[in-house]
Amino acid sequence: MKSQRIHALLARYLPLLFAAVLFVAWPTIAQEQRQAPLLVMISVDGMRPDYVTAADAHGAKIPRLRRFMKEGSYAVGVVGVVPTVTYPSHTTLVTGVWPAKHGILGNTTFDPLQKNYQGWYWYTQDIRVPTLWDLAEQAGRTTASIQWPVTVGAHITWNIPEFWRANTDDDAKLLRAVSTAGLLADLEKEVGAYPAGINASVETDELRGKYAQWILEKKRPALLTLHLIALDHIEHETGVFSPEDMAILERIDAVIGNVRDTAERMAPGRTHIAVVSDHGFAKTDTQLNLLSLFR
Repeated sequence: MKSQRIHALLARYLPLLFAAVLFVAWPTIAQEQRQAPLLVMISVDGMRPDYVTAADAHGAKIPRLRRFMKEGSYAVGVVGVVPTVTYPSHTTLVTGVWPAKHGILGNTTFDPLQKNYQGWYWYTQDIRVPTLWDLAEQAGRTTASIQWPVTVGAHITWNIPEFWRANTDDDAKLLRAVSTAGLLADLEKEVGAYPAGINASVETDELRGKYAQWILEKKRPALLTLHLIALDHIEHETGVFSPEDMAILERIDAVIGNVRDTAERMAPGRTHIAVVSDHGFAKTDTQLNLLSLFR
């Protein structure tokens, strides 16, 4: 009789006890998630260190970037990888190794017979070593990325890769296919349409910044990477420290400030912001094309 009573009591109260344990344990797990650090890495393509460290000399009004110098730490220069171009450099930023080891050896693939139709190193499977996103996933952290090179097929929770093909409106369909399912559709309802093709306007960088803010607010990733490309584009056209460069840098400064504000609001006291770049530019006055002689 005593054994039957014990079984009856267990059957009656064990579910309640289990529920109580869950009720007590769940806030602990949620609290641990809330206390996790947030890392935001923003790449300003083509930004030399002295665009920021010597901003006054060039008339650049960039208070948000200069705030990093005052409140954080910074470098006046770095040793670039070989080759010092966008895709190898960005892959080094997320792997910590040189191109000879990570396998991204240029922007475009080696294709002397043009069989790949000017294909770039878009695909993560070409990276031979683990990335920052891979390590975050292994640690149980969620990740996000916007316009970062070599991220098609990456293990990123919310991903909008840098990817184009024909540079037409149809590229929008292609980008939807390789981005996280449903992410662009949700973003575009609230933020605006993501441009198709390789759009390097500063307006598009401003939109990418708003996308980053939306993802930080709605998805709460532990790691977010963002690639801004307008400065690099204008430097190719106008050279180093041109008035056009400074105008775009000032608008990018505002983008970075807005992303930082959102990140710190989402993760107060535990947000880490890294502003990086892939390469700088040097002034040139002569261009030599030997193609006709080689032919």
